[in-house]
Amino acid sequence: MLKQKIMYKKLTLFSLFLIVTGIVFAQSFSVDDNVVTLNGSSTDVSIANNTFLNALSSETIQWLIVDASIPEGWEFSNCFPNCYDIGVTSGSLEMLEGESYYLNCHIYPNEIPGEGSVTMQILDNTGTVEEVTWQAVVGSASLIEIYLDANEKEIKSIYTMDGKMVSELLVNQLQFVVFSDGTSKQLYITE
Repeated sequence: MLKQKIMYKKLTLFSLFLIVTGIVFAQSFSVDDNVVTLNGSSTDVSIANNTFLNALSSETIQWLIVDASIPEGWEFSNCFPNCYDIGVTSGSLEMLEGESYYLNCHIYPNEIPGEGSVTMQILDNTGTVEEVTWQAVVGSASLIEIYLDANEKEIKSIYTMDGKMVSELLVNQLQFVVFSDGTSKQLYITE
């Protein structure tokens, strides 16, 4: 009876090992960063930032923009690794094992301050699904004034993105603002 219990435990552990190993090796790609930040001025023609997709096997993967929550008047395009025109929201990539592929998003603010995000979903034939989200903050001094007035909020504290507390809003730098009501927001001031 004791031998049967030990054999059962060994068989269970071996089965779990096979399942976990199968899951790990089934993935055909990985992404360096799933959340990528972009920031700039509303007068910038475009703002962009990138990450990389790493091929763990050779196969064709599909990509699709699943969400574009951006202000009216903004446009975007992607490079994966080739650059696509504005309005192209899906495609495929034939990847080779061991290669890294440039994965980029361009936001065209068209002189409109605001914030938004674009999310791309990447799928392979084995069921691996990864999402990459580009979070964009396009600012100006007037944007913070409009936000504060519209929400009747007072600034309690301001932090740089590395956590240092500062006494005033900084120009041309993404910062984290905490309001007196406990809410917070990332802001980018350009003037």
